[in-house]
Amino acid sequence: MEMNELDLFRLYVKIACPGNEIITDDTGKPSVMVYIPKFTINQVIAGGSDAVHPAFIVNGVERDGFYISKYENITIDELGYSLPAEIPTNTIGIERARSSCFKKGKGWHLTTFQEWGAVALWCKKNGFLPHGNTDYGRDKREQIYKAIPAPYDKNEGIKRVLTGTGPLTWSHDQSVAGIWDLVGNLSEWVGGVRVVYGELQVLKDNDASDILNAQGPDSEAWCAIDALTGEYIKPDGNGTTTNSVKADYIGEGWGGHWRITTSIKSKENAIRRCDMSHITIDDCVCAKARELLYCYGFLQDDPLFDYQEQHVYMNNGAPECYMYRGGYWGSGAFAGVFCWSLSWGRNLSYEGNGFRASYIPLD
Repeated sequence: MEMNELDLFRLYVKIACPGNEIITDDTGKPSVMVYIPKFTINQVIAGGSDAVHPAFIVNGVERDGFYISKYENITIDELGYSLPAEIPTNTIGIERARSSCFKKGKGWHLTTFQEWGAVALWCKKNGFLPHGNTDYGRDKREQIYKAIPAPYDKNEGIKRVLTGTGPLTWSHDQSVAGIWDLVGNLSEWVGGVRVVYGELQVLKDNDASDILNAQGPDSEAWCAIDALTGEYIKPDGNGTTTNSVKADYIGEGWGGHWRITTSIKSKENAIRRCDMSHITIDDCVCAKARELLYCYGFLQDDPLFDYQEQHVYMNNGAPECYMYRGGYWGSGAFAGVFCWSLSWGRNLSYEGNGFRASYIPLD
């Protein structure tokens, strides 16, 4: 029996990484993907409910799991692909990142913040956090290990590294079959979430995995979260929805911290930062709403766990800001799988931005 190049590629991946899959898109081009099977909230969060994590619910239907790109994506003919030892695409805005994923075919989508949160919680539950390229080719916490640098301007030094070429500590499960570069290298756009003047808005469950247009600025699919009930509610469009989950900033400069509340007193069109472990939450936010925030990886659910100084960034004074996660090559010790930023609009990008596609078989 003759084998074509794709068959040989599949065979190689199966030998090297038995837990990985080669999935082709509508053009027939392959991506190396890692399967994340369905789990319940209490399997990753102590004291959580037995409900299925929202990353595994699409359009009201429970899914057995999702596939996430093993590597940060490169682009070929404006579509995203997960391939080893490649230069990952950067300087990309969220709209182009989403389009590069959805145009691959049904079920393909920009990795959502629910999916990222599920992976981060799985890592924490298993007692470790992945490292990555956070210090110009190496991890700030590692002195010896390095990855293969991408071609770069010698006057600027190492920035990006080739996908998946770092040590095993850069894999989400510390194995060759894991997800690589979730931390550092590039801050990755994720779908399905934004803040509008500090009000958290999401596409419910993992519905952002299905419809590209649902994430437009005026889409009716955006939901706020009722802090008193934990239910998805229709936002008023101004970030002032009654009782919705909002983000207020307490203190001054980098010495302050974010507080999850229902009413904002310190609204400012600026990026402000705090350590994730310093985020506080008002007593009025009910247990159901808190659990959603834990599922998203927005809050620390275990005060005894070492989150390794991962920082969060937010702007609660802008009309809309979208999320990128993980940190980039120059983030230093502040990067991590729980690191996130809700601070940039849909039309902005910078050289430290990248993305990865996920896939869920949809009927």
